[in-house]
Amino acid sequence: MNGDNKLLNQIGDLIEDKLQPLKKDMKGVHKRFDRVEKRLGGVEKRLGGVEKRLGGVEKHLDTVELKVELVNKRVEQAQEETIDTLSELIHTGYNLQEKRIKKIEDTLQIPTPQQ
Repeated sequence: MNGDNKLLNQIGDLIEDKLQPLKKDMKGVHKRFDRVEKRLGGVEKRLGGVEKRLGGVEKHLDTVELKVELVNKRVEQAQEETIDTLSELIHTGYNLQEKRIKKIEDTLQIPTPQQ
């Protein structure tokens, strides 16, 4: 048994020797991981700020869209009113021209042609 214990100790020492470089590498990996975690925390913090600002931009965009819709409705209404006013002016001008022609015909006593 004594020989078995000695053999086991030698195997344990051999394994320990082989693990030392891995343990050293793992310390480096842990340090790098800690740095990455810290950086990620900063990125997450900045991302939170960006998301907050984006929310503000979205609200502002919604407001702008509502204002654009309102302006478009007003423009459409103004166009309709302009068309109505122009149509009225055209009809009024036409009617006045007809009256002038009638006055001239009456003054000159020209018979009105039959339609």
